[in-house]
Amino acid sequence: MRRTLLAAALALPLAAAAAPPGVDAFFASMAIAVAPGQQSPFVAGDNVAGYFEGTTQSYGKGAGYVIKNESVFQGYASFSAGVQNDRTHSNEQVLPYGHRVRYANGATEEMALLSKQQAIAIRVGSATASELAIRPMLKASAVTRSGTLVILAPAAGNTLFVALAANQPFTFDDTLTLRSAGPTRTLTVVAAFGASAEEAGKRARALAAIDPIGAERKALHAVLTKSYLSTSDAEYNKALNWAKAASRMFVVEEFGTGIWAGLPWFRDNWGRDTFIALPGTLLVSGQFGDARAVLQNFARYQNLKEPRDKEYGRIPNRIAAGDSIIYNTVDGTPWMLREALEYIRYTGDKAFAQQMYKLAVPYFDGAIANYMDSDGLLAHDSADTWMDARIEGKQPWSARGPRAVEIQALWYTARQTGAYRAVQAGDTARADQWNALAQRAKSSFLRLYWDGAVMADRLREDASRDTKVRPNQLMLVSVPFDDFVPPVVQARVTRNAVSKLLYPYGIASLSQDDPYFHPRHENPDFHHKDAAYHQGTIWGWNAGYTVTALNKFGYQDLAWPLAQNLGGQILHLGTLGTMSELLDALPHEGGRLKPSGTYAQSWSVAEYARNGYQDFVGFKPDLLENTLDFSPAIPSAWSHFDALLPFGAGEQLDVTFTRNKAHQRWRLRLAGEQARTVAFSFLNSDKSRSRTVFNLAPGKSAVLQLGAGKATLDGKPLATTAQQASFAADIGALHFLAPRAYRPEDFPMLHAKDVLKGIVERNEYR
Repeated sequence: MRRTLLAAALALPLAAAAAPPGVDAFFASMAIAVAPGQQSPFVAGDNVAGYFEGTTQSYGKGAGYVIKNESVFQGYASFSAGVQNDRTHSNEQVLPYGHRVRYANGATEEMALLSKQQAIAIRVGSATASELAIRPMLKASAVTRSGTLVILAPAAGNTLFVALAANQPFTFDDTLTLRSAGPTRTLTVVAAFGASAEEAGKRARALAAIDPIGAERKALHAVLTKSYLSTSDAEYNKALNWAKAASRMFVVEEFGTGIWAGLPWFRDNWGRDTFIALPGTLLVSGQFGDARAVLQNFARYQNLKEPRDKEYGRIPNRIAAGDSIIYNTVDGTPWMLREALEYIRYTGDKAFAQQMYKLAVPYFDGAIANYMDSDGLLAHDSADTWMDARIEGKQPWSARGPRAVEIQALWYTARQTGAYRAVQAGDTARADQWNALAQRAKSSFLRLYWDGAVMADRLREDASRDTKVRPNQLMLVSVPFDDFVPPVVQARVTRNAVSKLLYPYGIASLSQDDPYFHPRHENPDFHHKDAAYHQGTIWGWNAGYTVTALNKFGYQDLAWPLAQNLGGQILHLGTLGTMSELLDALPHEGGRLKPSGTYAQSWSVAEYARNGYQDFVGFKPDLLENTLDFSPAIPSAWSHFDALLPFGAGEQLDVTFTRNKAHQRWRLRLAGEQARTVAFSFLNSDKSRSRTVFNLAPGKSAVLQLGAGKATLDGKPLATTAQQASFAADIGALHFLAPRAYRPEDFPMLHAKDVLKGIVERNEYR
């Protein structure tokens, strides 16, 4: 019987295991329904230089379509048989490209912001043939009709022309309403934007000649299903797909291929934010060409000034319009070097390693000359880490200089990646130098930061240890490609940070028991919002490396309810389908979570997507070693999942997972032309990890069974080795932290107005 079942499994075609649903079914599963009368913001991006911000159950509420800094399209209304459809009490669904509405009279409408087109398509439909109309909400200095086009000259303060076209003959009046020339079942109108009337008109006419919304749906489906993960939890699947779609929204071309940091304020390419977001945005999704383009774009802005200044070798902190290219970040270049290597591991693009070696040489020359201290660690300004807020551009609100904990992990990792590239370039002298410096930092770090029980968040100017409990220490687990600190220290760091900081809805930037803790971000009766920015406020992206740490040590059943809560935030909190930059640390009345900061933040959703593929499924290919590495941590709540995992040049691994009590069954099939080595580091019941390695031939299925420290492949035993000891005794039982009640009298920073500001300005901040 067992052999019969195995043979049947091996005979399954590739498409039977992990094929994603078709276009219509996929978007039906993603649709976020809002109740009649529910006004919720939503957003879509054009992947060039613009975005559309709308509000459900309303007309024209929100910024509308913004291209660069121009508001070019506020919204629209639709009409059936001469009567305006009442969107304020309709059945509305939000989708990654826009929205869809169904009315009580049987009419429907759909709006899509078209990727890479700088155009919007609107379709109204009717159950029976009738006069249909669409009224775009536009401003213009002059309006003319030219055959099948309506051309709108830019309004005062704008520079872009608008061209309107339809999929059939129409009439047009001075209210800017386009009406079907006769009874019809559907009318589609395209509004295209361009620097000239000719450019806008050509685009509008071409798009109106096809089914622009259908084409957008097909293209977006192809992007979002190039990688695919479908678990036994439908709500998680929906949130994961939205995280991928929201991440993609931030990939733009305005300043060369880049990733915006957040909407609506951070529409620049920020170095640190870009490379933290890159793996969840472009690597796990298989968008490797875009990943390479982002890396190359930042590389061309590297500071190579002569004579050399203090920022020599760095990539920018921010690439923006005009001359707004600044280099004041200590971690931007180390993050870039890390993600360049991760890109190379995903793709096997060794030629690109040569380009990154050329970037690494001046970076290390500048960093070693200007910032490396006598212990081999990287020094920096107090506001040059991701916790970078300053009081009116001067003193830092949360000083973390001159040596922050995560900067040293990034510095170590950067030197390792640099040494690898030096070896590939044949520069063994530099490789030896950088490796030696990495080992020197590794030795110094443990001695200076770790006292056997507590990890310092930074070393102060006087070399004393700042032991505020912050989440940054968890990056000692997630950032290095190997062990910068011993695994037992990583385990204790995980215990310390999680037990003091992790709420069910995110991880705080400072312990709620710290005297500097601010329970709410925007609390103007007591302080400027930047006082709380990094002093307790929850940052969505920090949950990403928290999940990584938990899963490494077998605590995925705590990471899983956190992921569920974050998924609920994506689908239901604030701007639908994305995540805000921040949450208040403590809930408001009735347990209500309060988002703040940007309403849509790139690295928040990117880290959510990365966790699904890299931490729960555990897939991290390393084509430099011809190996497909897995370190899975499957939540016990998952009974099964299907996955498509892209890598290389058009290759993918098709995976089906099922569970039978303590035993896991992985069905694997490799699509490509090259055999690959597969290495599994799998969890045992005691939270230790065992490792097994086998070869996988292209085009053939194989069934891997894991359990009780043993492995079989197609029923034959595989050799296993102990790979990671259990640290359950060191970590113990972990639980979410209960948030304290919000009573201003209980928090020192709320005992008077601007308490923290006074402390900082008196140079009393410790």
